[in-house]
Amino acid sequence: MNPEVWFKAAADVGIEFIRLAPVTWESEGRDFLLGDADDFTSIPERDYTKLKNVLDIAYRHKIKIELTMFSLPGARNRQFNDYKFDYRLWTDEKYQEQALTFWKELARRLKDHPAIVGYNPLNEPHPARKDGFEDGDEKGFEQWLARNKDATADLNRFNRRTVKAIRSVDSETPIILDCWFHSSPNGFRYLEPVEDNAVLYAFHFYEPWVFATYRVNKGRFSYPDKMPVAGSDATEPWTRADIQSRVQPVIAWAKRFNVPACRIAAEEFGCDRRVAGAQAYLEDAITTFNEHKWHWAFYSFRSSDWDGLDYELGTEKLGWKYWQERDKGIAHEALIHRHDNPLWDVFKREFDSKRTAKPKADSITNPKVRELVEALSSDEWKEREEAANNIRAMGLGAKAAVPFLIARLEDEEWRVRKAAASALSRMGPAASPAVPKLIEALTEEEWQVRRPAAEALAAIGPASKPAVATLIVLLDDEEWQVRKAAAQALGAIGPEATQAIPALKTAFDDPEEQVRYAAAGALKKITPQTSP
Repeated sequence: MNPEVWFKAAADVGIEFIRLAPVTWESEGRDFLLGDADDFTSIPERDYTKLKNVLDIAYRHKIKIELTMFSLPGARNRQFNDYKFDYRLWTDEKYQEQALTFWKELARRLKDHPAIVGYNPLNEPHPARKDGFEDGDEKGFEQWLARNKDATADLNRFNRRTVKAIRSVDSETPIILDCWFHSSPNGFRYLEPVEDNAVLYAFHFYEPWVFATYRVNKGRFSYPDKMPVAGSDATEPWTRADIQSRVQPVIAWAKRFNVPACRIAAEEFGCDRRVAGAQAYLEDAITTFNEHKWHWAFYSFRSSDWDGLDYELGTEKLGWKYWQERDKGIAHEALIHRHDNPLWDVFKREFDSKRTAKPKADSITNPKVRELVEALSSDEWKEREEAANNIRAMGLGAKAAVPFLIARLEDEEWRVRKAAASALSRMGPAASPAVPKLIEALTEEEWQVRRPAAEALAAIGPASKPAVATLIVLLDDEEWQVRKAAAQALGAIGPEATQAIPALKTAFDDPEEQVRYAAAGALKKITPQTSP
C-alpha cells in the first residue's frame, strides 16, 4: 500500500504510533538496511533514503515510529532464510560486533528525526532455541542461562551492549528491549534490567497460541467458554483473570526491579479475527493492559497481504472467490472490503477515548459549563475538585463537560479523580466515551474512586459491557460500598453480563444486606423472566 495512503488512514482512525518493521522492503542488497546479514559493513544509502522518506511521511501525519529490526547481522529473519532460524548472532561474536556497529550507525543517523520515538533492537529474540528450548519449555533453562551468562548467547549481555552502543551516539531516544522466549511474558523471569531510565521492556501476547491462531485452532476453542487446557485436548472456561495470570511474570518482574508502568509495553498482541470470541478476548486483553497503565500496540493495521489480523474485515472469511481472483493476479487490496464492525469497534473505542483526553473548552457554548471546565485545569487541586462537584450538580445540563471529566480521571489527586467519576455518574449514556478510563479507575487504590467509577458505569448502562470482567472482580472488594456499586453496574449492563451470574449468586451470601439486595436485583436484570 502507498505509504501516504496508509499513514493518512492510520492518522484518521486515531493511531498514535506504529511499530515499523521494514524487513520486507526491497533492498539495495539482500537484506534491507543491512545490505547482507551474512556480512554487514554499512547501511546501504538507498535503503536509508527509502526509510527516511517513509519517516517523513509519518511525521507529516503526526504518527510516531518505533523502529524494529526483524533481522540483524547473523540473525536473518527466517522468512528470508528458507524458514530456518538463524542463530549465528548467538554463536559467533563477529556478528554481535556487526549488530552493534549497525545500531550505532542507524541511531546516529536517526536520532534527530522527529518521527522516531523508539528503537527496538531485535524482534522476539530466543537464543536458547538452538539448544532445544521451545516456546513454553523452560525446564533446565536456568541451568542453561547460568552456563551461558555473559557469553555470546546471553540475551541480557546483548541488551546491555546494544544499549551502550546506541547511547554512545544518542543519549535520549527510548530503547525497547524484547524479553526472552520470543518475547513471551514468561521471558521476563530471566530478563535483567539495564541501567538506563529511557529503556522500556516489552512482551508479545498471543496467548494461548493454539487459541489465537486460526489454522491451529480449527474451531476447537473459543473465548471465554472453551479455552485450551495445556498439554491436552480438554477445554475450560476463562475469565479476564486468566489473561491477568498470563502476564503475572511481567507484573512480578516490574515490582521486583521497581520498573514503573510507563516503561512496560505489550508491544504486540492480537488474535486471528476468525476465532470464536475474538472480540471479547481483545477487549479483556486491552482492559488488562490499561489497568496496569502499560503501553500497547495491536497487530495489525491494514496489512498489505495478510487478512487474519486485519480487524476492519470483521469476522467473516474471505471466501473461495477471493482466492480464485488472487490466483488470477488480482491484488489483495482490490478484493477486500474494510468496514465498521464490532471487532474493529474494540479499537475504535480506545482511539476515541484518547481523542477526548485533551479537548478544547472554547467549543462549549454554555458559559457556566465553560467556566467550570476551565476550572478543571486549575493548578489547585481543590479548585479542580470543586469544579467537578459543581458539574455533577448540573447533571446532564453539563454533558459537554464529559471529555474534560474523562481527562480528570487521571488527575494526580485522588479526590479530583473521585469527583470526576462522580460527575460522570450523572451523565448517563452520554458518558459512554469514558468507559475505558472508568475501567482503569475500578482498580484504583482508593476505594472512594472505585465506587463512583462503578456508579458511572451503571449510569452508562449496556455500553459498559467491556467492564464486566473487572466488575466481577470488584464483587470481592474489601469495601461493601464498592461491592454494591459493582453489582448495580452489572445489572445495568443487563443480558450482556451473563458471565457475572456465578459471582452474583455467590454475592447472595455477602455479609452486607445492601450488597445482597443489589446482587439479587442485578441477577433479575441479567436474566429477565418471561411471562407465561
